[in-house]
Amino acid sequence: MLASASLVHKPMLFMGAFLAFILFISSCAQSSQNSNGEMPAVTVVADSVQPVRAIAYPTTASAARPDQPQDSERPTLTAGVAWLVESLDPADSGWSTSRFGMSENLFRLSATDLQPEPWLATGARFVDPLTWEISLRQDVQFYNGDQMDAAAVKSSLERVIASSPAVANMLRVDSISVPAPDTIVITTTEPKPTLPGMLTTPATGIVHAEAADRMGIEAFRYAPVLTGPFIPTEYAENEYLKSVANDNYWGGRPALAGVNYIGLPDVSSRELALQAGDVHLVTNISPGGAEFIDAHPDFRTSAGEFGTGIVMWWVNFQRPAISDPAARQAIGMAIDRQSIADLVAPGAAGSYAPSLLPEAMISCPEIPEAVYDPVEARNILEEAGYADQDGDGIVEKDGAPLEIVIGGYPETFQLPVMAEAAQAMLADAGIDAKVLISDWSAVKESGWDLFGWFDTVVETGDPYWNIQKLLGAGAGTYSDGSNYGGFANPRMEEVLSVLATETDAETRETLACEAQAIIASDHALLPVSHSAHTYGVSNRVTNFQAHPVRFYFIHSAVGLSE
Repeated sequence: MLASASLVHKPMLFMGAFLAFILFISSCAQSSQNSNGEMPAVTVVADSVQPVRAIAYPTTASAARPDQPQDSERPTLTAGVAWLVESLDPADSGWSTSRFGMSENLFRLSATDLQPEPWLATGARFVDPLTWEISLRQDVQFYNGDQMDAAAVKSSLERVIASSPAVANMLRVDSISVPAPDTIVITTTEPKPTLPGMLTTPATGIVHAEAADRMGIEAFRYAPVLTGPFIPTEYAENEYLKSVANDNYWGGRPALAGVNYIGLPDVSSRELALQAGDVHLVTNISPGGAEFIDAHPDFRTSAGEFGTGIVMWWVNFQRPAISDPAARQAIGMAIDRQSIADLVAPGAAGSYAPSLLPEAMISCPEIPEAVYDPVEARNILEEAGYADQDGDGIVEKDGAPLEIVIGGYPETFQLPVMAEAAQAMLADAGIDAKVLISDWSAVKESGWDLFGWFDTVVETGDPYWNIQKLLGAGAGTYSDGSNYGGFANPRMEEVLSVLATETDAETRETLACEAQAIIASDHALLPVSHSAHTYGVSNRVTNFQAHPVRFYFIHSAVGLSE
């Protein structure tokens, strides 16, 4: 059973979002900076049953940002977002701090070809199969004014490798040396032909590791010392996050005085907040919302040029129905994934996903597309011994009806829509599907057969890690990857093992396509659409263009006109 599962009640979700918004507006009435210009305390509002925690940045010269003048001519932007995760320490994930213009990596993915390009680094040189030399920018300061040099980068990478099994497993670092103040040399225990791409992973965002040691893990999670254009100042978990401009930013003085984020998990509440003028920018809007926003003279939408996220279902191989190959094949054949993709990702919102990885990353035309044929699905079930013996429309075997549970979470609007559509399609094939929409963490429980999911599948700019993190051997927990459905295939393990260290580009592509073919033939996952993240934008917002990869959202040039 899904202990925490419950059906979605949108009015309740909207009311929760509305209350969060009221708390946010109330908090904005308070000054975000002391009159003497000192760094404000980072106020952390925990769950209502827990005490309120106030965590201040240290005041020593080496652990807090220097005073910076604040002005009145720059506006503050307010953004409505679907998620406000607990920790702001990139080592815990880095997803939010990267999106919110706080943390930065040595490399980032290009908006045009998804290949890694220098960010805090200036270049990388492949010395030999186990060695990379990386040169660094020399004009970067942390929030506290300390320079980001090679020693600081070494300490930051060693810190995340020590704290994150997933990063340690991905990088396989043997040692990091500092031959010069602007150079690090990374030696790995096995060949890492795509190491610069791996260093785009948000968890490897560069932090002031010495400050983290002095502050302690808990304090650093809410007041991290980073390099980006915006500095977090006040955080109410899952409700709002405030930030101010980092005027010592290496990329130039930000156009905004700050950015405030409000957590609005329900897509309708985000779209309504934009239309009401309560926020200037919202994430992950629905196709219907996009049509309305584009038709309004005061708003516009912005989407990446191509889909880099996957909207899909996990397939739970630990469940009786899914472990039966015939039933698994019938379930896959009974769901018209292309029609569902047209429903949840029309036009610029994305495209049908015939395979896990988008064509912008790799093209594998030899992979056969999924077949939708509910009649053949019934035939497969009949041959496997399933029959509707009581005339209720649901087939049975050995007296037990063929029932499955479709899970998902509401923050990604596509997932409840997908679940309901699949429920009706499966009924046509004689399969009884129950829909349970709950928290995303319910995927870690055992009581589901299909579980709706969104993930970025262009991390590192290379196919290997995006397949490995979802279906590789040992990827059984969220910290080490996913594979929540418990998929196992010996040939897949062999392919990924070779792909991890292979340096020949053509061989890598062949192996990646074989891995995708295994996913399709085994129904290891059920891809639906490659989603292009779509934003709703007030026309007052300037210099904003959606990046195809969701890791990149707010940057220093984003502004707000009168």
